[in-house]
Amino acid sequence: MPKDKDGRARRTVKACVICHKKKVRCDIDEVDGEICTPCQRDGYECVPRERKRKRFTFSPSPPAGQGRVKTQHGDQSIPEVSQTAFSTTGSIDAGTSESNGQSYASNAPRYVRDQSLKSESELGRRMSTTASLQDSPSLERQPNPVFPTTHHTIPSNMTESSYKPSKSVSYLGRLEYLRGDVPVNDDAAPEKVPHRLSESDIEILRVQRVTDLPPRAIRESLYDAFWTRCYPWTPVVERSWIYDRRPGKVSLLLQHAMFLAGSRVSAPVANYTSEDFYKKARVLFWMSAEDDPIITIAAACLLHWWNPQGPEQISLDTSSFWLRVCVGLAHQVGLHREPMGKPDAGLRRRLWWSLVVRDSLINAGHGRPRAIDLKLADVSPISLIDFDGAISAAELFTSYVGISCILGDLTQSYLRKHGLQEHRKSLEDRLFRWVKTLPEQLQLCRPIEGRPLRPYNFEARQIHVQYFITLVILNRPTDPKLAPSTASLLASSYVAGIFEDFMARDELRYLGPIFTFYCLTAGMAQLSCYRYSDMAHLAEENLDIMARALEELSKRWPTAIGSLKHLMDVREKLTQRPHIGQFSEANFSNSTAQFFSDFGPDLCRMWHPIHQRVPQVAPIAPRELEMAGILQGLRTPNNQTMDLDLATNAAMQQQMINNNNNISAGASLEPTLLQPQEWFGPYGMGNWLTVDWDQALGW
Repeated sequence: MPKDKDGRARRTVKACVICHKKKVRCDIDEVDGEICTPCQRDGYECVPRERKRKRFTFSPSPPAGQGRVKTQHGDQSIPEVSQTAFSTTGSIDAGTSESNGQSYASNAPRYVRDQSLKSESELGRRMSTTASLQDSPSLERQPNPVFPTTHHTIPSNMTESSYKPSKSVSYLGRLEYLRGDVPVNDDAAPEKVPHRLSESDIEILRVQRVTDLPPRAIRESLYDAFWTRCYPWTPVVERSWIYDRRPGKVSLLLQHAMFLAGSRVSAPVANYTSEDFYKKARVLFWMSAEDDPIITIAAACLLHWWNPQGPEQISLDTSSFWLRVCVGLAHQVGLHREPMGKPDAGLRRRLWWSLVVRDSLINAGHGRPRAIDLKLADVSPISLIDFDGAISAAELFTSYVGISCILGDLTQSYLRKHGLQEHRKSLEDRLFRWVKTLPEQLQLCRPIEGRPLRPYNFEARQIHVQYFITLVILNRPTDPKLAPSTASLLASSYVAGIFEDFMARDELRYLGPIFTFYCLTAGMAQLSCYRYSDMAHLAEENLDIMARALEELSKRWPTAIGSLKHLMDVREKLTQRPHIGQFSEANFSNSTAQFFSDFGPDLCRMWHPIHQRVPQVAPIAPRELEMAGILQGLRTPNNQTMDLDLATNAAMQQQMINNNNNISAGASLEPTLLQPQEWFGPYGMGNWLTVDWDQALGW
């Protein structure tokens, strides 16, 4: 052992166990005694930290003799291992000798990890399902041609190294709540052995024909449908996973999941059904066929597009089931923590916020407890850099996340019975700022006199459906026996007008299952004014649009069947009752009218009848405009378009802080979860919302 200038044996470690776990600097190599300064100060036993495993090297001519590794039975000799012992798929050659009836495959990960996977040609790629299935003699090889390497609509910030096989280390998080009194040795866990499919597993996959892919033309059409209709709302796939890999190396699980999503938003293709894609992806998932956990989570997130049953039925195939599977895996991987310094940080943030959106929408549609508590996460909001500079994609997804979180929090506060009044002011402020800071490309109307419609934008119409549905729920009367809310009637009429545009362009097939809940909510709001003679005909027109939309949606989403039946049953009973007079209530305050100030009458049948009954809308308060302007500047990517000088900006921010002090202490201005979750009522689509309406309508 080398000695220092005083003749004392020089240590070969850099830190003791305690300092290593505490992540503090250790001077064990510098002090004169045997105890480092931190341990001496805190009274800990200073134990030098030694390496737990030796590092081996591969070379065509390894050193003579035998290496020794520690096993549970003691030290055992390992014969010399050359590169030729590994095949190109990362497994041991069939001709390699075995000891005690066990293959050297169990030792392979030790060597592979210690070399940090320097190159695929040197050490071979760890066994992936695609390679193992297509290289297996028991499976019929399916050709997989090279796909184009460019796609103009989907940006990518991933390099080749970011999707190579990784160590797949699980996120533990124990040191975040265990203090330094007791050191926790997370490195002592046994090394992970790569998952290897057994012969029976391969036979099952062969029977399921998981390697059978559609012809090239159908594959490309399904990919295009996914990128165009699915990716903007669930940006969890990197195109490099598909287009930048060699033939036969693309994940089968990911391909079938993308085919499933693409097939749900395109015309049916004979012999290649959505159900077939779903079954193949499902069996690959449960077989743990994919080694990369990020790809596994992304693929599982896409399986919610199948959703074959309504929420009133118990099923292992619904979007709610797959959401909770994805959330469990996301917590294992650590997606709920800010990905500091990770090469795939943008992807991890997009994946996490996609799960948050799905959780919020399922909570709204089903009235079930949420699976994600954002108070226990610290992932930063989506930014331009997460989309590799694609401004349009970043703005759309950021706006989508914002309105979805507001809708989810509104639902959660409503289900807590007394929580809505407690958080109402906060929810209104967040919703007002959302609509005032909406990017120009996503705005519905032009900012000129009369508010005429902008050119048709399918994505902008979809997020405005969420906005108006939030207004419908937020303005429902607290007592179901009271007159219907004017704001709810106006907002639901806007929803009917947007769905009318969807049907005129045959775009209902591009919508997800949550839109059945939107139709149900807007339809129930319209039913509430059937008893007024001067509004019944307008409500009937809007309800007819909702009914036709639900009938069309039911061809793809079974959740629409129950919603349509419920609307028609209530409508039939209401039409048999006499009218009670004209709608004369003017419960439309100036503060409520501000939520509609950016929209004109083009999409709303009830615009003129309602505005004739309410006083002139007052101008928007300067305070709220200032708050909206500040937030618009802050949310602009990289603050590139912020044109406020520093003095004015500081003064406006101080004004916003002073005004925010009027909000109740328990209200949060950020999209956080409202806890606790105390409501566990009926789980049908929208039952949590329609029960009060049914009581008010006497049904």
